[in-house]
Amino acid sequence: MSKFRRYLGVLVGALALFLGFGPAMAQASTAANHQANIRTDQYFEIRSQLTQRCLDIESAGNGDGVPVVAVDCWGGANQKWRLADAGNGYYEIHPLNSQRCLDVAGSGLDQGAPAMQWACWGGAKQHWRLADAGNGYYEIRIQLNQRCLDIAGSGLDRGARGMIWDCWGGAKQHWRLAPVSA
Repeated sequence: MSKFRRYLGVLVGALALFLGFGPAMAQASTAANHQANIRTDQYFEIRSQLTQRCLDIESAGNGDGVPVVAVDCWGGANQKWRLADAGNGYYEIHPLNSQRCLDVAGSGLDQGAPAMQWACWGGAKQHWRLADAGNGYYEIRIQLNQRCLDIAGSGLDRGARGMIWDCWGGAKQHWRLAPVSA
């Protein structure tokens, strides 16, 4: 009976790994640990894994609808972001220069909807979750439809616009939060 139980335990464990439960549980645990370390009293540069460029409010604009772009990091207030807890593992993401919210144009349902800033109103287009992508990077996923914050085109051009796109795990959808002073 003891050999049978041991064999059954090994079989169940192997089956769980084969079906992907083991890595999924480990990844969920890692993501939860990383999320717990996000400080809401801290400003960050949000840097693209692909280019190390910073998420930026174009031309340091303060109004609604100003596009979010990826440009060389230079430390301006339009490149410093704070995360505010929105509940259930989601955050509002605020640029220092305007204190508006990271949002997407229109209904936010369309693939490729442009990222922009807008006055905060607490909707699902303004709530974002950080999903661990490994090596200190995150996917920034919109609550509305779980699409990822991405960079238009190849993502290599300076000033390329931010947008949302189906998550596919590429470097232009991975972001590092680098702490900076306000």
